[in-house]
Amino acid sequence: MFLKKGCLVVRRRGYVNWFAGLKPVGLRHQQAGFLIPLALFIVVAAATLGVAMGQMVAGSRSSAILMALNAQALFAADAGVQMAMHKLHYGVDTRAASDTQCTAMTGDTLTLSGEGMAGCRVAVSCSMLVSSAGDVSLYTISSQSVCGTGDYETGRRIRTESYMQNR
Repeated sequence: MFLKKGCLVVRRRGYVNWFAGLKPVGLRHQQAGFLIPLALFIVVAAATLGVAMGQMVAGSRSSAILMALNAQALFAADAGVQMAMHKLHYGVDTRAASDTQCTAMTGDTLTLSGEGMAGCRVAVSCSMLVSSAGDVSLYTISSQSVCGTGDYETGRRIRTESYMQNR
């Protein structure tokens, strides 16, 4: 062994090892734990993605329910209009009889109980306007439906007009 300016020199098999006495720099100690923040970031990102996907699935479920209820409400309101038109014009020959039917129809409610329409309620009203000559009556039929309950409640309103002229 040779000493050279504070370094330990070791002679082995014909060459001088100048680094034999030096302690290695703690490379492992400097890098210890550098993957922990990366792993933590990946876990947090995956959890955030999972929560976002869950909310999207729940949102699409409620959207599908509301869309189906909205279609039911549209058909229920249409059923109300059809019922009112039937009462207003079917079997009625004179304008005066249609006027009487319109007046009697205001405030009618229709509760639907068929498959696909259960739980829907329909309110029907009829208003009339008589021409200045008194020979034509214009009927305005409004049908408002409500389907579902609570957060999943939706409704539709349909308004249609009809007239009858003296014969």
